[in-house]
Formats: sequence, C-alpha cells, structure tokens
Amino acid sequence: MQPNPPAAGDGPEVPEEKWQTLEAQWKGILGLEAGLESLRLSMEGLRAEMEGAYRQPLTVEEKIHALQADVVQWNKAKSRVHYALPKVREFVHRATWAAGVPERKRLEEIVKNHIEPRIPFPDLDHARELMEHLQKDRNLFIAQGNSVAQECRLILAEIRSTLGTLQRNAANRAREKRSAAREKGKHF
Repeated sequence: MQPNPPAAGDGPEVPEEKWQTLEAQWKGILGLEAGLESLRLSMEGLRAEMEGAYRQPLTVEEKIHALQADVVQWNKAKSRVHYALPKVREFVHRATWAAGVPERKRLEEIVKNHIEPRIPFPDLDHARELMEHLQKDRNLFIAQGNSVAQECRLILAEIRSTLGTLQRNAANRAREKRSAAREKGKHF
C-alpha cells in the first residue's frame, strides 16, 4: 500500500523530525510566555508593595522621637521608588500585550492550521525563523523583567531596613526620654 501523495500545491513531504522540532519550539515559546505571565503578576505585586512602602506614614511617636539622619535615609530610600515604578509599569504593560503581537498570532495560526495537523506549507522554514526570533525576544524580555524585579526588591529591602532602623532608634529615644523624666522626678 502506498501513502497518499500530497495534494497539489502542498509542497514536498516534510520529515517527522522537522514537525517535532517545530512543535517543540512552539511549546518552548508557550513555556516562556507562561513564565512571562508569572513574572508580570509578580511585578504587579511588587508595584503595589512599593507604592505602599512609599506612602507608609510614621506614627506620631516616631515623628517626635526619630533621629533626623534616620528620616533622611528613609526618605532617600523611598525616593528611589519614583525611578523604579515607571520601569515596572512599562514591563507590566508590555507583558500584558505580548501575546497579542501580530507575529505571535500569525505563528499560532500556522501551528494550529499546519504544524499540529502535519499539513505541509511553503513557508515552513520562515515559520521556524519566526519562532526562533519570538523565542529570543521572549528570553530577552524575561531577562529585562527579572532585572527590574531585582531592582524593585532591593529598593523595598532598603526602605524596610531604613524604616526599621528609624523605628528602633525612635523607640529607644522615647524610652530614654521617659526614663530620664522618671529619674528627674525622683530628685525633687
């Protein structure tokens, strides 16, 4: 029994290995996009944390007893938020629209209409090149996102650290003042 010849216009027979390679590339792209979506959600959380840390007020007692140097350090750490938030917002925006770029939609159609059902088409090598380009683009975008996320985590850590120092020092000064006032009262 002989296999059915390809229909007119379908092009030459494509080896199974080539189909499998294309499918693996597409699955790799889908995996990268899942990682990109996870990173986007993480960045949204970091954005909310940074905005919250920036807006966090001091208590009245902290304001009264805080060392000026601690307040300066805390404000300096908070000011870095202004430089990081636009990067986060841009990443989140770009990551949101990444699945809608025309090249990706075109590749998705090619996968559904030709690669999964194993229907040969003339631009098979071009599809492979598009997949390689999209894969490189996703890898680069994830690397950029990880860089921004790391910067944000460092900023948050610095804000928390300087706030903790400010709060400890303010609490110590308040205790010392209360203790000094008690000692002063014993001598009268």
